[in-house]
Amino acid sequence: MKSNRPINLSMSQVISVNAKSPIAIASILHRISGIILFLLIPVMLWLLQTSLASPESFATVFDNILVRFLAWVFVAAIAYHFVMGMKHLFADMGMNEELKSGRTAAVVSFVIAAILIVASFVWVMF
Repeated sequence: MKSNRPINLSMSQVISVNAKSPIAIASILHRISGIILFLLIPVMLWLLQTSLASPESFATVFDNILVRFLAWVFVAAIAYHFVMGMKHLFADMGMNEELKSGRTAAVVSFVIAAILIVASFVWVMF
């Protein structure tokens, strides 16, 4: 007799199953980008406050390559989180619920997010 009780999988088994699905990867990275945004909001607000104090402080803040890199990480996380959030909203409306269309939507969302992330790197760093 087969038991219908759920089984507990080890973390390595969970990762090996989810690493094959672009839908799962998109969802996990969407959560990670949300955590990054949450953690960087106070830092970005402090940088904004500091940069608005005077023209000299603005130049001091944004001449630092580390600060610009941090700003790029923030903008890239926003871009990725926005694109994947739109994908999730479309799924909530009943689109892309099947496996094939869900995979296609995840891959298209990855491509759009990658283009936005590269464009934001050029915009922030140069």
